[in-house]
Amino acid sequence: MSLTWLDTEGGPFVVVPRDALSQWSGTEGDYDRACEVMDLVGVLELPDGAAALVLGDEPLSTAYLPEHRVLVRWYYAETEEGVPDIITAGIASADWDEGPVLHTPGELVMFDAAYYGTEVGTLTDGTALTLGAGRYRVDSASIEPDHLTSFRVHRFVELT
Repeated sequence: MSLTWLDTEGGPFVVVPRDALSQWSGTEGDYDRACEVMDLVGVLELPDGAAALVLGDEPLSTAYLPEHRVLVRWYYAETEEGVPDIITAGIASADWDEGPVLHTPGELVMFDAAYYGTEVGTLTDGTALTLGAGRYRVDSASIEPDHLTSFRVHRFVELT
């Protein structure tokens, strides 16, 4: 299995409910709010009460590993080959930091925060994150199997 990697133009990624894409204003205001997130992940409220997840830190290439509900952020590695296996093997032993709670009505879309949500699929690429409606805590960890390989991962832990 290969992953589909997305990149930004230098800013953060944002993860927005598909139903709320039209509320993300990109560089007209929401982008500045996203850039203020200093943590690895943060949650921003949108006008109708929906919430957006911001991937802070560095603007790293990012992919979604759906079978584990994990966003994978590439710090460094020699090759893309075997990344899903590296992440899968590292999830169980990773030292997870608990993150913020995100409420979602269902499917989420990750894209460059500089763009309007309505531009996803036309002016910018996006990745769908298929999650059921509910509350998720977004935990973060590093997976570093050797000195040549490092990934930051964010997992969606469903809360009951």
